[in-house]
Parts: sequence; structure tokens; C-alpha cells
Amino acid sequence: MKRSRRLTNITFIHAADLHLDSPFHGISRLPEEVYRRIKNSTFKSAENVFKLAIDEEADFILLAGDLFDEANRSLKAQMFLRKQFLKLKENNIQVYVIFGNHDHLGGDWTPIEWPDNVHIFSSEDIEEKSFYKDGRLAASIYGYSYPERSVYSNKAAEIKKTTDAPLHIGMIHGTLSGESGHDPYCPFSLQDLKNGRMDYWALGHIHKRQVISASEPAVIYPGNTQSRHMKETGEKGCYLVNVCGGELSFEFKALSDVLWETASIDISGTKKMTELISLMQDALQSFRNRGMPACVKMVLTGETPSYLAEGQAGIVDEILDIFHEEEREEDAFIWLTAIEDQTDAALSGIERDAFFQELLQEMQEFQDFSLIFDDLERHPVFRRHGERFHEEDFRDIRAQAEKLLLHELKTLKR
Repeated sequence: MKRSRRLTNITFIHAADLHLDSPFHGISRLPEEVYRRIKNSTFKSAENVFKLAIDEEADFILLAGDLFDEANRSLKAQMFLRKQFLKLKENNIQVYVIFGNHDHLGGDWTPIEWPDNVHIFSSEDIEEKSFYKDGRLAASIYGYSYPERSVYSNKAAEIKKTTDAPLHIGMIHGTLSGESGHDPYCPFSLQDLKNGRMDYWALGHIHKRQVISASEPAVIYPGNTQSRHMKETGEKGCYLVNVCGGELSFEFKALSDVLWETASIDISGTKKMTELISLMQDALQSFRNRGMPACVKMVLTGETPSYLAEGQAGIVDEILDIFHEEEREEDAFIWLTAIEDQTDAALSGIERDAFFQELLQEMQEFQDFSLIFDDLERHPVFRRHGERFHEEDFRDIRAQAEKLLLHELKTLKR
């Protein structure tokens, strides 16, 4: 991105959605050391972000919301961040923070004192904070923190230049128009961002890494810093941004502590169970070669071999147990979270059954999920720890229900 005005050389980190204190619900049958590593992964990946800032001699870090997983943030998580921020202070690195829907300022927690290199944006209105370098105004950073969990107003549209700084950065934790699967908090359009005439937009809230616009302005979701379940697969981390010689460039840095991945294998040609296990071992070895821990879901595709179609009930769970036993002594573990059978035979014979077809039609026609989930979403425990269900979640629930129904009917017909 070329600018006519003179820009001071600046290096900064853009990260979001650290989600410290994530509970990692739904992980079962884990050895203690594996569970401990996964539970601590949000802290370790955050530490990796701050270490990168020091190694790259960054001028400042932008943290675009949801540093904590819930508004009632733990003292442990706060003290962890304070320790990291003090390290940054020792290296003359400033920290600019907005809080989002998970860690909004309306929560109940034990307040602590942050170091003076930490600049937290207000929840009352858009605020500008000036960054000085070599005694000169080098950047104006604009941001807004959530006063409560649900904010539906377009705060991005309110961000406008208020200084003559050579670099202007907007920070918003919210949803770009057209994004599905996320609460539409602080919704905005790309045109809203362009109207603000910022040079860079540091976004947060969407956990999938996305470069919405590469220049004029640069608009980026860095994604979260650490995956927490199978809907957040792939490398996670932050963006390293450089402003040099009037040009702005950015680079993604992978910093997650534990990978979450999905592996698919075609088992059409296998004749024996040992061949299936061997294929699975080969697939997992590719993750092991990376040299870091990973949680992997294995998806079986192709035509269902006879040994699997005619095997005893619960055979997939037995295979899972075999792999779990092999991983108990591994430091850089490759933990098999689930085995999902998507082979053709599993989706053929019984599906033609009239009874199954009738049940399937009723499931597909059912749309009013609010009848099921309204009471759950109003429960105080869910409101504190859970997130609202979206259309994508309903599709997943329906698909899983169909698979479970098919599996149970297959078992009954044996």
C-alpha cells in the first residue's frame, strides 16, 4: 500500500481472540498430561504472540477483543497477561486493547493494575490513542470496548480520523456483512471501513483468518491464536505488520501450541482391519512429522469394506481406544479425537428403507429449533459459558442426528 504522505517506519503485531480460560468442554478420555497441554494451549499460544513481538522489536501490539473467554475473567488469566505486558514494557512495546463480547467491561472480576504501556479503549464511545516514536506523532489508533455482551450498533461507521498522524488504525471486534455462524455484534460493511479512511483495520471476533482487503485500506481478521475444537482447524496465530518507506506489508505468523486438524482417508481398497489401521497410522504420521501436538479427527471415505460393514457393533470405538493407548506416552502427542464413518455403504442400504425415509423427511422439514434451544439459551449457566446457536450449528446437529439414527438402525438390523 503506497501512501503519498511520509510514514514513520513502524512494526506492529495484530492479534485477537486469545480466549484465555477456555474450558475445552467435550474432551473426554484424555490422559492427564494430554488434557493439561490442551487446557494450557490458549496461554502458551498467547505467550508465543508476545515473544514474537519482542523478537521482531515491534513498536506495539493490537489486541482486538476477547482476550478472555468470559466476562468474569479469572485472576490467573489476568496475572498471566500482566506478566506478559511487563515483559513487553521492558522492551519498550506498547499494547492497545479493546474488549469484545466475551470479555466485555460489564463483567464481574477482581480488578488488577495494568502496566502503563497498556492502553485500554473505553466502552463509552470511540476513542483515539496516539502513538509517538522518536518524539513525533507516528500513529493514531481508534477503538471501542464492549460495555456488555451484546452490542448491535455499527461502531465501525463512527470511526473517523481526528488527527494528522501519518498512520491511522481502526480496531473493531465485530462482524462483517455476510459472515455466517457468528453473532452479528457490531456489524459493519466493507464500505463502512473504507469511509473511515483508515490505513489498517485490526478486526477481531471471527476465528477464521481472513484478509478482507489487502490495501487502501488493509482489512484483516487474524483469527484466534489457538484452536479449541474441530470447527477451528488449521494453523492459528497473528499478523506481523510493517510500515516502511511509505509501504504497508503484512505476514501471517503461525503460533498455536496445539493443532486441531481433520484427516480423510479412502479405505475402498482395504481387505482387512489391519490395513485400515495402517492407513490411519500413515495419515497420523504426517501430523507427527510436524513435531508439535495435534488433535485429529479421522474421516473414513470410499466404499465400505466388508470387514467394517459386517463387523461387530462398537468396532470404531475399539479402534479409537487402540490409538489412544499408543499415544499415552508421547510428548508431542497426536490425539485421535474421533473416527467418522462417511463411507458409501454406510449411506446406502438402510437409507432406502421406507421407515428411515419417513424419519429423515420429518427431520429435514423441522425448522423451529427455537422450540428446543430457547430454554437452554436462557439458562444462567449457558448464558455465562455458552454461545448462541446459529444456522450452521443447526445443520450440523441435523446431520449428526441423521448419522446417529442410521447407525442405530444398522445395529438393530444385524
